[in-house]
Amino acid sequence: MTGLSRATIRPVTFQETVSQYRTVTDANGMGKALIEHCDQTDSDYLAAAKSCIAFAEGQGNAELVRADFVRAMTTAGVFIRDE
Repeated sequence: MTGLSRATIRPVTFQETVSQYRTVTDANGMGKALIEHCDQTDSDYLAAAKSCIAFAEGQGNAELVRADFVRAMTTAGVFIRDE
């Protein structure tokens, strides 16, 4: 059985609450943020979730995962710091 990858992705910092920011650097952290902040029926969310899963399983490209994550979070109205 193969384990899930903990490979890092270029950091993304987003506004989690009015006064708090959070930085994520891996598919696991991004996946949790997507679930917490996005509409799970939105096509950008679905694309980002698929990218995160593929990357965690050792497939995919870190920059694509990051771009999909930023797109989904932005679509959900979440502020991304210093994009």
